[in-house]
Amino acid sequence: MGAGTVGRLANRGTAVLCAAVMGLLCLVLIRGQEVHAGAWTQRESEGSVYLQAIATRADHGFDGTSSLFASQRYDKLNGQLFLEYGASDWLTLLFAPELLAIDIGAPTDASYSGFGYTDFGGRLRLGEGTDWVFSLQVLGRAPGAKPDAGPAAIGYLEGEADLRLLGGLSFLLWGLPAFLDVEVAQRLRFGAPPDEWRFDATLGVRVAPQWMLLLQSFNVVSEGAGTWPFIQSYEYYKVQAGAMLDLTPQMSVSLSLVSTYFARNALQENGVVLGVLYRY
Repeated sequence: MGAGTVGRLANRGTAVLCAAVMGLLCLVLIRGQEVHAGAWTQRESEGSVYLQAIATRADHGFDGTSSLFASQRYDKLNGQLFLEYGASDWLTLLFAPELLAIDIGAPTDASYSGFGYTDFGGRLRLGEGTDWVFSLQVLGRAPGAKPDAGPAAIGYLEGEADLRLLGGLSFLLWGLPAFLDVEVAQRLRFGAPPDEWRFDATLGVRVAPQWMLLLQSFNVVSEGAGTWPFIQSYEYYKVQAGAMLDLTPQMSVSLSLVSTYFARNALQENGVVLGVLYRY
């Protein structure tokens, strides 16, 4: 095994370790606290509305050896409205339409503005305790882009299904109320793209009565390659860090930074995430 191969394996191992570190961190100082995260279901007849806007840019990418190279510019503005409603205490209905604006620089020189994916489905609570919850989420993802939308819409043309197991834990971290949300999913992608395995984790720590710090990890590994233009397998690992401010008991706003810190055959995207959450 050559030195280059050893280095690539070491880099991949580091990325996987970083993706798992939040889960390992939160195995200490655990006590029950009521803090809600993604794995929790809404109470019956209650719900939430979350508006999220993400602006990212990429002018570098990771090649097949996970080495960085200068690439064509890729700008994306994403806006998505997440609607949740508690049909019962154990079943939450989900609906999330998305709008996109994508611009790709030379030599492709392409752009797309319009609908992205619209998610619909539900989250079923499988079990819970005083400080933990375990749930199953099933989503269909309907594409909004048309086949003739051009190269900027690639990746938003085929239907998808997301099958996800979620676990949530509330606890005290160094005396502060906190939660950990861990999600493992298989993303079934119909058509040209390959299916994907996904692992997401969110650590939230309430550092003041109105302030919560958030650290998130989003990780994707393709199940091999697809068909043209998805002729290479890929993987990418993102970290997102920010804060949420409670303006009222019902409304919160958030600001985060996101970055792709390691990947293979994928772009290095960096950007900002804005969010507004309303609970009812």
